[in-house]
Amino acid sequence: MKQITFRKARPEELETVLLLLKEASGWLQKKGIDYWQDWISPPPHFVDWIKQGFEQNEFYMVESGKSIIGCFRLQWQDPVFWGRQEDNAGYIHSFTISRALAGQGIGKCVLDLIVSHCRQNGKEYLRLDCGINIKGLRKYYEQYGFKPIGEVTVLGERLTLYEKQIT
Repeated sequence: MKQITFRKARPEELETVLLLLKEASGWLQKKGIDYWQDWISPPPHFVDWIKQGFEQNEFYMVESGKSIIGCFRLQWQDPVFWGRQEDNAGYIHSFTISRALAGQGIGKCVLDLIVSHCRQNGKEYLRLDCGINIKGLRKYYEQYGFKPIGEVTVLGERLTLYEKQIT
């Protein structure tokens, strides 16, 4: 495996992000997991949320060599999911790695890179959300050191809020 890196997404990579999210949602669907299913055929407001992330330079592409293998959105504030927070955190959304590379530890490697990036930007915490009933993904994040600290419902989806202290 080549070195894993990430970089800011370019405007022309919007379709690549949508395809990565669609791939992840299709994989979940095949496993009988009702999560991210809107990404199979995303409604306009979902696509607009991705476009907003691009416009605000919050989307990143994960690469191995010159190949795009994943993506994520990283925000410094997240009032929609977390409300107004006074502390200093990075917020991850739309984190996905190509299913063709599953089981190789790439997700953990990318999380390590995101933690380093957040530290370099003076952040004390890394936060994310996960479907409340998605036991496998919740376990994955908890094994990485994220702690569940609350719940929220966004667009009818019940989510667990996770936090990891990174300082």
